[in-house]
Amino acid sequence: MKDTVRFQDALTKAIAFTEEHYNSLGRNPILIRDLFGKIRLFLQSHQTDQHKILAKELRTLLGNFSYTPDSIFLYQQDIFDSRSIIESPDKILIHGTNQPIYLLDRQITGQDWLRQPIKENSHPPRATLFGIKGGVGRSTALAIWSWYLAKQGKRVLVIDLDLESPGIGQILLPQNRVADFGVVDWLVEEAVGQADEWLLRDMVATSPLSESTEGTIRVVSAAGSKEQDYIAKLSRVYMDINQDGKILDFAHRLSNLLQQLEAQENPDIVLLDSRAGIHDIAAIAITRLTDMAFLFAVNTPQTWQAYRYLFTHWEKWNVNLTKFRENLKIIAGMVPELGREDYIIRCRESAYTLFSDTIYEEAGPNEYDKFNFSLSDDNAPHFPIEILWNMTFQEFNPQSEEYFRSNSAQLNACYGNFLKITSQLVLGESYEHIS
Repeated sequence: MKDTVRFQDALTKAIAFTEEHYNSLGRNPILIRDLFGKIRLFLQSHQTDQHKILAKELRTLLGNFSYTPDSIFLYQQDIFDSRSIIESPDKILIHGTNQPIYLLDRQITGQDWLRQPIKENSHPPRATLFGIKGGVGRSTALAIWSWYLAKQGKRVLVIDLDLESPGIGQILLPQNRVADFGVVDWLVEEAVGQADEWLLRDMVATSPLSESTEGTIRVVSAAGSKEQDYIAKLSRVYMDINQDGKILDFAHRLSNLLQQLEAQENPDIVLLDSRAGIHDIAAIAITRLTDMAFLFAVNTPQTWQAYRYLFTHWEKWNVNLTKFRENLKIIAGMVPELGREDYIIRCRESAYTLFSDTIYEEAGPNEYDKFNFSLSDDNAPHFPIEILWNMTFQEFNPQSEEYFRSNSAQLNACYGNFLKITSQLVLGESYEHIS
């Protein structure tokens, strides 16, 4: 039977090969994996007769995930813009090797999970609400939190980044109050140089839920009230653009939008409703743009396995993990009414297992500087903030603040801890229960 090399085996084989022949290949070789998963080696040395032999060996080793022997090695002197490879922000140092070997992984999506947080000027506190799977109550929690903050006199800016499944705008705004334009309009207009202050002003609307509060809730929906062809716009928003001779990727475009909205609205806090799943928008919102990321979960094997795919990716490459790992916090959404205490304990144990197996560091008895927490440490990222399920919120669709006032007892019971702890984590302020 043919010994087929699969995707998950090819990179391991290439790393081992590079380490074995390191002295012959030259300093700091870079493995480049293309969009199909095919691998070649970028070398900062000159071609030798031995390289020709090694090229054939590597070709045989990698099977269909390799290039031909005459193109499997790329030489610095043959590449017009070799600095784009050597100095690429996506170049990753491979851990566990005796010599420095790097990986440049070309991907259509997913790059942002490992990229550096975007450097910005000072901005108001930002919080991202994210669920690895949908249907966990994320948007409902965001709507209630925004109203709660407005009651405390805060100017709240809510931005719907769930572009594939918009929702928070519809919760916070009746249709007749939705602004003319939304996030997708900004992105398509920016690509042709028409994202100006007039468009920006026409993207933001005030939620009636804050009309009787001391603060305000200003909402930027994914789509505007004048929308006529959302799918056509959505298919164009993720591309890089050339702005004044500089290439802006999608992450920096979102960053620019946030900064301009913040300058216009002057909010006390910005809440980002991120789409579910392992998508570039979520990657950007969680790791590159936010101060705090709340990860919603229900205690099912499917949920934790999905999070494990993401956390394992972080742990495996460990590039910028230290820059955002302390800003993660699990939210136990939709905690059932029956067996509630046992459910929360099981959810905490599942979250602890996930963190311990992946991004927590091993710590000895006297190693206190490690990123590691005990199971019962309620300040730990894995320790869930619970949101209790209640029939009252099954068809959550508030049209006015009266909805919240008439259900204040249920809101306190179900969302009280969530509202108090999230506000403390993001703003450093603690508030009273809902009245």
